[in-house]
Amino acid sequence: MPTKTNNTPKKEEEISTPKKKPKTLLITFFACFLLSVGSSSGITFYLMQSPSTEESIATNPLVEQSNTIDLLQKSLSQQEEKIQAMEQQAEVLKLYLRHSSSTALKNILIDQEQNIQAYLKVMKSAMAELSALSSRTIDWNEKYQYQLDLALKGSLEREDLLKLLKTGEPNEQPSP
Repeated sequence: MPTKTNNTPKKEEEISTPKKKPKTLLITFFACFLLSVGSSSGITFYLMQSPSTEESIATNPLVEQSNTIDLLQKSLSQQEEKIQAMEQQAEVLKLYLRHSSSTALKNILIDQEQNIQAYLKVMKSAMAELSALSSRTIDWNEKYQYQLDLALKGSLEREDLLKLLKTGEPNEQPSP
């Protein structure tokens, strides 16, 4: 019987050894499966991250441009507000200028010069008619007509200067 007992433990060892092999084999396959899934997941995650960084690199100039456009729009709106405020102030200043005493004085002086010119023209024509009545006054008329022409020319120049001082633009009427 002893021989039988010796054979039995060997069979048990042989039987137990093959049972251990499938467990280690399963664990090895499971470990390989986990390693494979983990590596493929890691590679996929890495590849998915790479295009987004390229997209972020591509969107950075777009973001910068949109920021620049926003800043320009804000700047334009601020400038428009300043321009409107300046236009309102300019209107108020024009009103003050129209009603100021210096402008009124300039208008009075311009009117006086125009009245002087009208008087000189009437005087010139009257002297011409007077010289036509008397034959000896032709020389006298020519002498004083020249002086009246000089006075009229001076008056026209003063009027032009006053208008230039008033508006900043020269007189557009031709001088006679």
